Amino acid sequence: MDGLVVIEVCANNRLAKGWLDEVEMRVPGTAVMETDCVNTCGLCQVRAFAYVNGKLVYDAEPEVCVRKIEDEARALLRWLNTAEDEAGAP
Repeated sequence: MDGLVVIEVCANNRLAKGWLDEVEMRVPGTAVMETDCVNTCGLCQVRAFAYVNGKLVYDAEPEVCVRKIEDEARALLRWLNTAEDEAGAP
């Protein structure tokens, strides 16, 4: 199930400096991808943020933002697992 939920962060963002290093271990099924730019001009200067499967998750405080990112990733994984169960997938 590796990389089922992608967390994308801009290299210039406050979260890129080690805040997301352990998210993949704490939330199995996630993959953190650091890119040069995610085309959200200016947001990285004022907010900690990342995209979780394309959904913007942000907060003024990096610690709070990481918790929100993990919560969003867990919710998506629960939803994906439920959808698989309903479809009869293994």
